[in-house]
Amino acid sequence: MTAPNLNFTKPALGNNDWKASEDAMKDKLNEIAAQYLSVHLAGVAEDEEIIFDKFRFDVAVDIVKVSMFARKGPSGAAFTIDFLKDGAEQTKTASISAGQQSGNAAIAGLSYTALQDFGIKVKNVGSTFPGAEIDIKIHCNVQPIP
Repeated sequence: MTAPNLNFTKPALGNNDWKASEDAMKDKLNEIAAQYLSVHLAGVAEDEEIIFDKFRFDVAVDIVKVSMFARKGPSGAAFTIDFLKDGAEQTKTASISAGQQSGNAAIAGLSYTALQDFGIKVKNVGSTFPGAEIDIKIHCNVQPIP
């Protein structure tokens, strides 16, 4: 059995290299499962604004990380977002600290099926300057086939 697009060939029966090949296949499949969704907040951020909503993934996914980059970072307080699932806040937040232009956060325990709406809501903005022109990259993994 071969899977040339994955650069993987099943070793012959009795081949002791199977474990190394199996690990390589798992790594390649995990790489394929990684997906990204980019959202752009145009203009100046507004507190409690829903900036993205009612998006449905094609398959079930786990949200694993958020990376954010601001053209103009927040000052006085952090810029913070939360995720929405079918319109409800999930209390899974990510922030750009005051005085910074980027922020990253690992996200645990947040999954969406293909039937659930995904969204992003601003939960906090900078008190002196809210932050502006912010790109948000959502890192997610396709869930394994049951």
